[in-house]
Amino acid sequence: MIVDHIRNFHFYKGIHERINQAIDYIQQTDFTNLQPGTHEIDGENLFFNLIEYETKTPQERFWESHKKYLDVHYLLEGTEQIGFEPFDQMEVKQPYDEQDDYYLLEGNLKSAATLQKGNFMILFPQDAHMTGIKVDTSEKVRKIVFKIKI
Repeated sequence: MIVDHIRNFHFYKGIHERINQAIDYIQQTDFTNLQPGTHEIDGENLFFNLIEYETKTPQERFWESHKKYLDVHYLLEGTEQIGFEPFDQMEVKQPYDEQDDYYLLEGNLKSAATLQKGNFMILFPQDAHMTGIKVDTSEKVRKIVFKIKI
């Protein structure tokens, strides 16, 4: 798991070719008028979902992890906390969904990072995560989540 501001991405360049592509795309794209939904860049290998939601309490959110994809979350608007824990410290709540590539998990929220506009977070398959957690009060978040096939 990596959390930082987009201006510092050069420190992480080279981790994975498609992560580089995703960050380059972020740096070269104006997302202002882009509508929510799925947007392809390289078919199933690299695409992103533009999503908008209201942040909530941890009790209203859920843990998830992936097997075939890693995530790059990038905040366009708002502030949220994203909880993260090692996958092997979680309990599988629902069997792996092969089609949509996710596990639903249960576990304790011990670690979280606060993301604001311009922050990104890279989550690998071993990183269970809980997104959309409110910081002080509920607020609207607009972000993109790149799905990178590994």
